[in-house]
Amino acid sequence: MIDKSKEAGAKAVKFQKRNPEYKNTLYLDKDGVLNTAFYRSSKLSSPRNLDEVNIKQDIEDILIFSKKKFNLVVISNQPDISRKLITKEFINENLEIIRAYLPISIAIVCPHLKESNCLCRKPNTGMIQKFRELFPDNHESEIFVGDQISDQECADGLNIHFIKVDNPTSLKNNLEFTF
Repeated sequence: MIDKSKEAGAKAVKFQKRNPEYKNTLYLDKDGVLNTAFYRSSKLSSPRNLDEVNIKQDIEDILIFSKKKFNLVVISNQPDISRKLITKEFINENLEIIRAYLPISIAIVCPHLKESNCLCRKPNTGMIQKFRELFPDNHESEIFVGDQISDQECADGLNIHFIKVDNPTSLKNNLEFTF
């Protein structure tokens, strides 16, 4: 694999609330982990308006990581930005709703379509590499929580422990195992 870490996340979009405080980081996929994902024409899709932003019931289980001194960082593919179906402003509004439940410090979003072959779109590791470059002291211990195979492949590509969320109790069960 070619190391293009300097340019890997160059075109990813960063939404920052505050600087990460801790040496440990929990990466979170957005759709399917923090808020509900939708099926449109048999394809998994993100919310496209605020009425569709439904926070997952187990989201507060993630607070244990914050209490254990982990930065909470959202890593999310959002190709609907390129399709002009949503805007960066909408993503920011969606993140603010999530921040009402969790202290998310930063979100890094890939706005590209799969066909663009960018380096930031999961399963590529560019968004996490961008975080590491911006905050080199904040990834002593890393965990990735996701619901898709692309999330797991991204985590595996950087040897990050992965927690798969595939049902309402899987997050809580995995958290108990992790700690």
